[in-house]
Amino acid sequence: MKKSAIFKLSLVIVIIAVGFLGMFYLSSSEIKSNKRDVKPEVRLVNTMDLEFGSIPLKIEGNGVVESQRSLKIISEAGGKVVFALNNLKDGTGVKEGETVVKIDTREVENTLFSLRSDYMNAVASILPEMKIEDDKVYKKWLDYFSSLDINSDIPELPEVSSSQEKIKISSRDIYSKYFRVKNQEILLTKHIVNAPFDGIIKSEGLIENSFVSTGQTLFTINDVKNLEIAVPLLVEEYNQIDFSSDPDVTVYTDKSSERSLTGKLRRKDSRIERNSQTVNVYITFKNSKMDSWFLPGSYVNLLIEGITLNNVATVPRHTVDSDGNIFTYEEGHLGREKVEIAAFQGDDILIKNTMPQNTKLVTTILQKPIIGMQVRTESDQVADKKEENSKEKKETLAVK
Repeated sequence: MKKSAIFKLSLVIVIIAVGFLGMFYLSSSEIKSNKRDVKPEVRLVNTMDLEFGSIPLKIEGNGVVESQRSLKIISEAGGKVVFALNNLKDGTGVKEGETVVKIDTREVENTLFSLRSDYMNAVASILPEMKIEDDKVYKKWLDYFSSLDINSDIPELPEVSSSQEKIKISSRDIYSKYFRVKNQEILLTKHIVNAPFDGIIKSEGLIENSFVSTGQTLFTINDVKNLEIAVPLLVEEYNQIDFSSDPDVTVYTDKSSERSLTGKLRRKDSRIERNSQTVNVYITFKNSKMDSWFLPGSYVNLLIEGITLNNVATVPRHTVDSDGNIFTYEEGHLGREKVEIAAFQGDDILIKNTMPQNTKLVTTILQKPIIGMQVRTESDQVADKKEENSKEKKETLAVK
């Protein structure tokens, strides 16, 4: 065999031997990789204790303020206007009993004085006969005659005690003359229009020396102190009110405003609106100081006092999911409980007491929550910090 062939063969054997020995060494040696312990993420959450008790419901609503009383005044007499308060301009304020319009009464008054005079003469004509026949009856009618005044409304007729007395009165036409005077007195009152209540006038205007006719609309008066609001409620909200107790109502312009008035729920509709499926309830309240925020036409919000629910707790609405569950804090882990909803109250929900005792509600909104995952509260963190500090102190003392 040639030397070169022997050399090549020896070289191959050496390389194979070295490779085999290297592989044997590597396979027999223990290679340890650096390991890193990954701690599970612990989420920080806020919690609240569930406190069950009696909670009165508050039903929210809104509506437009309207006057409780709005009266259209129509003239019951015709003639020339001799007085018109502020020419009956829109927005004129009036007090109850104040004269607003006066129509010329001279002709009516003259007729009334004439009728009163005839009536007095008729009563005087029966006195001589009564004086002769019956002193008691005579004294009664004499006192009545003395009370008559041509410038004042006539008093009621004395009570007739016998048939003979009635014949004498009838024969002198006293009854018919009495009622003619009464009718004329009523006619005189129709020439003077007084405000039936405090309010604001709405009118196209009426000036003095103009003429009005019987049946003509003079003005409309709106009560701006005694007010009313029609509030539409859903059937569920409607059923949460005890109408037998005249519930209190708070009327306010805005939740952040301290300006509010107190009213009462006095009446309700007996049918459901077909389109909106709501029922109207009517709130009455007084605006004695005529606060401009509560004048008729204002849009306001209301809180109506509802029934009281027993053994319920209030939780934020966002803590109850679409399936009616809440997340709970259970010794450092996330739990879940099914709740029974009693009512909705604005941004809150009232739940019934179906929870285990001392249940803690998680109020933090969690992204992708997993039941059983570790969670911590701020109080837990404080406790952990104290525990770490205590360990460090002990280790320091041990070294010393």
